[in-house]
Amino acid sequence: MKNRFIIDNRITNEFVEKYTKTTYRIIGKNKHSFIKPCHWLEQRLMTGRDNRNCYKGVFGIKSHRCLQNTPSLPFCNHQCVFCWRDIEIGSLGADFVVEPDDPKFLVDEMIRHQQDIIKNHLPLRRYLDNYEIMIDILYYMLLNSNENHNISSLSNKIHVSKNKIERAINLLKNQEYIKSKDQELRYFELDDDFKCCIESRDEIELLINRELTTPDEIMETHSEAMYPNHAAISLDGEPLLYPRISEFVQEFKKRDITTFIVTNGTLPEKIGKLDPLPTQLYITLPSPNEEIYKKVCRPMIKNGWEKINESLSLIESLSCRTLVRLTAVKNLNLRDQYLKDYIKIIEKTNPNFFEIKGFTLQAKALLIKERLKSDKSLQSYFPEYDYLEEIALKFEELSGFPLIYKNKASRDFLFAINWDKDKDPKITKP
Repeated sequence: MKNRFIIDNRITNEFVEKYTKTTYRIIGKNKHSFIKPCHWLEQRLMTGRDNRNCYKGVFGIKSHRCLQNTPSLPFCNHQCVFCWRDIEIGSLGADFVVEPDDPKFLVDEMIRHQQDIIKNHLPLRRYLDNYEIMIDILYYMLLNSNENHNISSLSNKIHVSKNKIERAINLLKNQEYIKSKDQELRYFELDDDFKCCIESRDEIELLINRELTTPDEIMETHSEAMYPNHAAISLDGEPLLYPRISEFVQEFKKRDITTFIVTNGTLPEKIGKLDPLPTQLYITLPSPNEEIYKKVCRPMIKNGWEKINESLSLIESLSCRTLVRLTAVKNLNLRDQYLKDYIKIIEKTNPNFFEIKGFTLQAKALLIKERLKSDKSLQSYFPEYDYLEEIALKFEELSGFPLIYKNKASRDFLFAINWDKDKDPKITKP
């Protein structure tokens, strides 16, 4: 079937314009590579502290120095129901049909674009201002505790934009310094513990400095962010479809940048030929069996389930760290009755780690009902943290594999498989 986004083996400007409207940056003349700073990079820039980090922090990855990228965004041989990309319109198929850009050029350009984004679109001044705005908000609410406070009123009283107020409010809510007073009207009030213990602006600043951040930490973090030391080759698409993936990994390695590759596992022949290997290889295990696999991944290739199992069988022969990930969809690929099936697969595969991670209900993943042709509610597929924790504890009990890490914000649960549970999983070299 002809795709209007590819003409004469070149990706069209129509496709490019589609993604330049977002925070993606398109890299290279042949337009198949992208970067996109993630939510956690900006969270880390706000405070500079480890508690504003994604789940990869358990491996020593600092979000502000992580370059999230893909050399193959338009191409994937799956159409997963949980995919947040616009696969209904923006997928260019299961084959890499354009000329691949040079890996050295791509890596140089990815780093340059990341630096430009941090310098000009996530500027230092934004986060230093946010620090002052947080103090202003808390002090104003302390002095005017009898008033109703919302984004608009605080914007008027403190004389800064609503966007800046909202950014500061979100961080203060996460820190539990303020809480919602009226969900419908979006009113906020100081937390009771805060009100009873803080009496002055100086005390507010001391508390922020001790518990949240300081200007020095913000400045240091922003400076470090200009020099990424980790590449998450996981943004979108299937990265192993890029014909020069080994050279791509090598270019990061030359720069002492660690690499994670997240693959859907349908290209075992590519995994077997990776040289060098990434620092850590993730293989997605999307289901307990072939029937569920076809519902979840809607493959555009034949024998996809067999190929995934072939990839899993290679794990013990690989000299890099390995992780099998279950991207969990409630009432689809994650149910109590499937746990024994997953355990058999993991026991046979023997990776270093196994991870249960709840899928992210955002962007085009909101179409999961339509993709499944389901009458169920959207929330019936969304795995909340408490649900995942219950499943993870059952998995631990049934399997004997220790649960070594939990991340509530990312809804992520990590198990040690072929790994000493008492050994620090942090990565020490590329």
